[in-house]
Amino acid sequence: MNAMTVTPKLVVDGADAAIDFYRRALGAEPGVRYAGPGGRVVYAEFRLGGGTLSIKDADEHDPAAGALFTLETADPDAVGAALEQAGATVVFPIDDQPYGMRQGRLRDPFGIQWIVTRQTEDLSADEVQSRLDGDPG
Repeated sequence: MNAMTVTPKLVVDGADAAIDFYRRALGAEPGVRYAGPGGRVVYAEFRLGGGTLSIKDADEHDPAAGALFTLETADPDAVGAALEQAGATVVFPIDDQPYGMRQGRLRDPFGIQWIVTRQTEDLSADEVQSRLDGDPG
């Protein structure tokens, strides 16, 4: 099989505003941008961390759709605070989780949800399941 690359594409109401939000909140670097009639974004890219995402304005062919991204970071509290300061709302507060992660979830103004996380414990799959089952041992 040939090597492949996967690039997520976000479909939002307000692609330019979304790119600006990701730039301010997460340090995203805007890339190419193509607009169709009326200035609506038909394709744009931005770099975030080591990856590239594409984005476009919703239209009659592609309605705005939510997505859920996991963003692994050394400081989820700082990243969560930056997202919130830029306009995201907290879905689940950032806290230490029983499965060995410091993690929370925020929803940006475009409906995209971001899980910000950092591993805090090295647990086996059985240990994680035991904790989720409520076993104190």
